[in-house]
Amino acid sequence: MTGQRERGADERNANSSTHRTTSRRVYHVLLALSLAACRGPARAPDRLTLLVLSRPEHLDPRHPEDALGASLGKLLYRGLMEGDPVTFLPRPALAAGASWVDATRYRVTLRSDARFRDGTPVTADDVVATYESVLDASQHSRLRTTYGRLLRAVRAVDPRTIDFELYRPDGSLETLLQLGILPQRDARALERRPEEIARERLVGSGPMRLARYAPDALSLDADGAGAAFRALDVVTLHDPNTLALRLLHGQGDVAELKPELYPLFEGRADFEVASARTSGMTYLGLHCEHGALADVAVRRALAMAIDRASLQRAMLGARAVASTGVLPPSHWAYTSEVARYPFDPAAARRALVAARGEGAPPLRLTLRVSSQRFAITVAQGLTAMLHDVGVEVDVRPSELATLLSDLRAGRFDITLLTVPDLSDPFGLGFWFGSASIPTPENPTAGGNRWRFRDAALDAALDQGLRALGPDARRPHYQRAQQVLAEQLPVIPLWHADVVFALRRPYRGLRPRGDGQLDFLLRLTR
Repeated sequence: MTGQRERGADERNANSSTHRTTSRRVYHVLLALSLAACRGPARAPDRLTLLVLSRPEHLDPRHPEDALGASLGKLLYRGLMEGDPVTFLPRPALAAGASWVDATRYRVTLRSDARFRDGTPVTADDVVATYESVLDASQHSRLRTTYGRLLRAVRAVDPRTIDFELYRPDGSLETLLQLGILPQRDARALERRPEEIARERLVGSGPMRLARYAPDALSLDADGAGAAFRALDVVTLHDPNTLALRLLHGQGDVAELKPELYPLFEGRADFEVASARTSGMTYLGLHCEHGALADVAVRRALAMAIDRASLQRAMLGARAVASTGVLPPSHWAYTSEVARYPFDPAAARRALVAARGEGAPPLRLTLRVSSQRFAITVAQGLTAMLHDVGVEVDVRPSELATLLSDLRAGRFDITLLTVPDLSDPFGLGFWFGSASIPTPENPTAGGNRWRFRDAALDAALDQGLRALGPDARRPHYQRAQQVLAEQLPVIPLWHADVVFALRRPYRGLRPRGDGQLDFLLRLTR
């Protein structure tokens, strides 16, 4: 038995150095290539080039499809509210003020200087037209279900005042008021595709305007935005190593980095590297209707088998914090008073024997992960730790689309995933509420792929929605965190930072943890 534990420890130690070894290997290969390659052509000094790994498909805020498109869309279209980059709480943007008139009516007053990019004022009629277009079935907005369950009507009280009438009290409204506002003439049209926005020189309520669009390259006009550049060029490269080489060669100015690429840029005089804590969570999801995993004692045993802190340090260093629950410590609704499962392999083995019986065959699980190198490396570390307590794990990588389809259909035992954003904890209902379990009849019901059902959790989430204001909502979402920690449909691992690299002469890199890109407007030269 001692030899088995030593082998498990050796596997973990070898695995914990995998990230450092991989990072060094990538670093030396890319460094050699960068020294051998010539520097890219000189670029105009008044243009900032953002390198990205995925193509922004939609910029119309009423039709969000991808995270990058949504972030770029917020540079074109501001909302009545925006998220605070530190606390994640909503705060006024186009709104000068906002308050509850009563439990089901919320009044917003527009700023007197709220303008579209062509200088025309943003009016209550523009706001009403934008929200009505989301609620219009003919628009086929993906937001229609979310906003339709909430909004009875949106009415203009006067040119600068709007009333939002709700079916019932709902504390998530202020977060949902971050929807970008369109001029009413555009809001009444069907979805505006990016090429149409550029071709017709459509204007929004944000600080920038889309000047040019091609599938892998678009440009945003920043004139009048007070930025250190006149135009933002967004170039899609699809491959992390190609992105790193382009950035090193001077063919780009700024980019978000994958963890294995951090060593390429940290400590270099010609780059500034900065990070921000996100509201997201990387976790191990458990199929709660799987034979053995249906037993919460088994789920707790798996949690005790995982050395979360060591794995997080090995993979991300100081660019993450180990999870104590589903929300990060910086979150406004966070509570530390939850059940915890310190790393204890011996206790995990005892718990598995108690749950499954003396002499039971080894527990065998399939771990589904994406095909990204980083995810596979983390999965190998988890496999070694679980092997050390007698759990045999088969790691099965898949392309992301295949993985998500299989998870919705319940074709998995355990899975490694990241929730990108929990800035408003009403999102916990989407991921864990009983009504959010995908079914063959409704495969898009929600993100509760774990098939987890708990009446106490559903009650806490419902009460959190009905409460108005952070102070009233906080106790209910803290109770929800406690239920999730007790029942463990997922095992939280860490809350990672978002990390960007910025090439000189630009300075003042302060990225946001919520994925928004307006920090680019505050760069200096």
